[in-house]
Amino acid sequence: MNTATFGVPPQDAGVASATLNTGQQIGGSIGTALLNTIFASAAARHPTPATPVHRHPAPPPTGMSLIHGYTTGFCVAAAIFAAGAVICGTLFRSGPLPPRIHPGRGGPTAGRHRPHRLAAPHPWRKP
Repeated sequence: MNTATFGVPPQDAGVASATLNTGQQIGGSIGTALLNTIFASAAARHPTPATPVHRHPAPPPTGMSLIHGYTTGFCVAAAIFAAGAVICGTLFRSGPLPPRIHPGRGGPTAGRHRPHRLAAPHPWRKP
């Protein structure tokens, strides 16, 4: 979350965070629908065994088609995760992030939190 919103001016941080959350929700919904479609189409296209296997009755075709659908869905999900890991590893910057510099403020410490000075000095603090 911090890396995704890094470099965004403080006045736009809420909008950037909301956009990131919305993207995550939409991506999760589309990904679930895609994997469900892949599972259903793989289960529907699985051939049903009509002959006994090794002199034993064949397992029910529904069970075998479900296993085939789940296996196909998990393999596609693993391929998507592997591709995403490669893409993230390629695009990820190495080293520390540069300091924030906002227009109009300047300086290497711009954007960092600076505590406000108190109106009256405290007796135990040196000014």
